[in-house]
Amino acid sequence: MAKRRPKSSGSRPQGTADDAFTARILHFVGWARNRTEVLVALVVLVALIAGGGFWYWNQRAAQMEAAAGELQEIQQTLGFAQPDEAAGELRNFLARHGGTPYGIEARLALAELLLGQGNADEAISVLSEVAPSFRDPLRVQATELLAVALEQAEDWEGAVDVYQQLADRAELRFQRRDAARGLARSHLALEDTTAAIDAFERAVSELDEDDDDTRNYFQMRLAELRGAEGA
Repeated sequence: MAKRRPKSSGSRPQGTADDAFTARILHFVGWARNRTEVLVALVVLVALIAGGGFWYWNQRAAQMEAAAGELQEIQQTLGFAQPDEAAGELRNFLARHGGTPYGIEARLALAELLLGQGNADEAISVLSEVAPSFRDPLRVQATELLAVALEQAEDWEGAVDVYQQLADRAELRFQRRDAARGLARSHLALEDTTAAIDAFERAVSELDEDDDDTRNYFQMRLAELRGAEGA
């Protein structure tokens, strides 16, 4: 009579999983011993990156605080200082802190001073570092002022380009209206009556419903230009 075989439990021999885990640990330890210099270098590199990042952010925070304080002091004296002196202070500020967000505010203040002095070329140079751009409200203001500076410098093609961008991309209605009006002026300077008519019509479309005075002015200008075009 044949002997019965003992039933299998279906599990692996005891200790197999533990042995495999131990083998992996030993393998890693061996690998690490053979690469000690590499691991030490990686640890040092990570520490340097972390330390450098901490130092950078501390320096950045200190620079931002200094920039905010200096700009506030300059802004408080703008109404009393001579234009040349105020412009010099703003130029010095930009040399130190032009790369901070406060640099845009300083560029706007400096460009306004320069335009008031009739120095449109330097105003264009100052504003061109941050405009045309629609990334944030301050850059949009810089873009608007750049268009004015280009118009003052009689760079009509440049003014058309920037005013067109403002008319197409500005978020607020009054900004698009003013841009269309500037666009019309610039086209007229280029003796392009058809384009000026289109720009004035666009300006009318951006008017508030109760802005009758401006609407009447635009309609009068449109009538003059259409009459001149048809003559």
